[in-house]
Amino acid sequence: MLLKARFLRRDNAFVECVVSGHDVYTEDVGYSVLCAAVSSAVQLTSALLCDCFGAPQECMKVTPGQGAQNKIVIRLKEPNPVYSNILNGLYLHFQALAEDFDGLFKVTVETQ
Repeated sequence: MLLKARFLRRDNAFVECVVSGHDVYTEDVGYSVLCAAVSSAVQLTSALLCDCFGAPQECMKVTPGQGAQNKIVIRLKEPNPVYSNILNGLYLHFQALAEDFDGLFKVTVETQ
């Protein structure tokens, strides 16, 4: 399964990021450099949103899956300029990773 990140933009502000899958670069589940980079970036984003800037803890949800197939959702109830900028930083980081790992990480943006 391909590693994917889907961002949602509402009223010109990021309000959601959903990360799912696992990179196919390595068969050794748990030792993927790409997945480690994505996981670390999501954890940092969650800490910034919730612990540093006061977003509700429930905006972050991890749904465990088999192996490394977890689904991670960061969902804000409404657009917020500070939170949106933090999610934009995650988006820019993910774009760079997608370029570095040519085709193994798909990053998309939807507008609502």
